[in-house]
Amino acid sequence: GAAKGLKCEVLVRLTPSGEVLSVQVTRPSGNSIFDNSVEKAVYKAAPLPLPEDPALFDNFREIRFVFDPDKETRT
Repeated sequence: GAAKGLKCEVLVRLTPSGEVLSVQVTRPSGNSIFDNSVEKAVYKAAPLPLPEDPALFDNFREIRFVFDPDKETRT
């Protein structure tokens, strides 16, 4: 409920094993508490899943994520 209407974009840099090297907020939500929680959540989710083919890692070295709690996720 507290994050309603907030959206934050982060740039995540990864190691080849999926460990998070850094998280940088590139588009803040305007709410520093929300932005900090997004950053902490990315670090806590490590290691992030990567393709099994190591040749593809360069495509996943840096990933941009948009955290938008109002969007419905589908699996």
